[in-house]
Amino acid sequence: MDITNVKRNDEGKRRKRKNEGINRRKDTLMKKAYELGEFDGIDVALIICKHGRYITYRSRDHASWPP
Repeated sequence: MDITNVKRNDEGKRRKRKNEGINRRKDTLMKKAYELGEFDGIDVALIICKHGRYITYRSRDHASWPP
């Protein structure tokens, strides 16, 4: 195994570990938004943009909300 393959492999592992951390934070944020909306009666709208893809969450099912 030459040095470039080792560097490439380490970079891939680092990127995967970073992505796992971001996904864990996103899941926690979605859970907190759900809990605020469900248990505390707070209207919550959440928009997350990750790599040009949008993930949305809203605590109300009305098409006109959020304003």
